[in-house]
Amino acid sequence: MSEIVPSQSSIADSLISSRLLVLQSKRLILASLERRLQRRALDSLRDRVRSLREETANAQERYSASILRWGSPEGPEYWPVAYSRLVETADRLYTKMRRAVVEMPPAERYQLAAEVEMLEVLVEGWRKSIRASVTAVA
Repeated sequence: MSEIVPSQSSIADSLISSRLLVLQSKRLILASLERRLQRRALDSLRDRVRSLREETANAQERYSASILRWGSPEGPEYWPVAYSRLVETADRLYTKMRRAVVEMPPAERYQLAAEVEMLEVLVEGWRKSIRASVTAVA
């Protein structure tokens, strides 16, 4: 008897699909709980919503990491995730650089401020590209 061994790409596709399903499920549950919270502001419900928001953010992170690690650049979901990760990384760098500007000697402060401004322009361009990608996929 021959054994059927799944291909690497089918395993990757299954993993990505399962992470997407978990993310979508958490988003649906969160939306439902948020609607219930708007109708009845109970502390226990507020705590559950806060907890589920964190779970949803973690599920989003796991899905994005899976797309970038095992997804294909030819897939429609790849580039919005890649650009989002790029923007997140650039935002962290931008924040660090902006804080550093204040601590720099005056001679270097101008150059760093110009680089921070250039990074800000790049990030805004990437955000526009993400919006266009998402709109094209939707």
